[in-house]
Amino acid sequence: MTEPSVRPSWQTVPAPLRLLARWVTIVQLVGYTTSLVFVWHTTGLVPRGVAERYRGEGAPIEAAPATEAMQFPKSFGEMLTITHTHLLGMAVIFVLTGIGVALCTRPSERWRRFLIAEPFAALLVSFSAMWLMWYADARFAWLLEASSSLLAITFYVQSVLILRELRQ
Repeated sequence: MTEPSVRPSWQTVPAPLRLLARWVTIVQLVGYTTSLVFVWHTTGLVPRGVAERYRGEGAPIEAAPATEAMQFPKSFGEMLTITHTHLLGMAVIFVLTGIGVALCTRPSERWRRFLIAEPFAALLVSFSAMWLMWYADARFAWLLEASSSLLAITFYVQSVLILRELRQ
């Protein structure tokens, strides 16, 4: 007869790995927050500012960006570079937070699965919206803002859950 398997959790992980996870989560929080401050600085966190960041000045969306800096359209190569570096880098961030959430005992398994999968879907929607905004219509900035906002909220929820369990 086989013994029932025990689901790994932060309580069963050795103390040095919990310490590592705590510091990785804290550094990721600082890095992610810094990136959001950068986005706020360069776009004002408004659709027009986002569209101007990628399409150049005069993108046809209401509301002014928070920055006075001139915005220039991104080239095809710049768009590829932005997409490539952000998708790969953010995928690693969300693999780490996904593992962290998978090791949490709360919330329910259904919520943990959602919190693990959502960032990857949001990344694909966000970068699809970025390309559609750049190539097709500036109004896709709304979709980019919505999916990126959900992505940020999910990241902070993941981080709080992980740090809460690592505190115990």
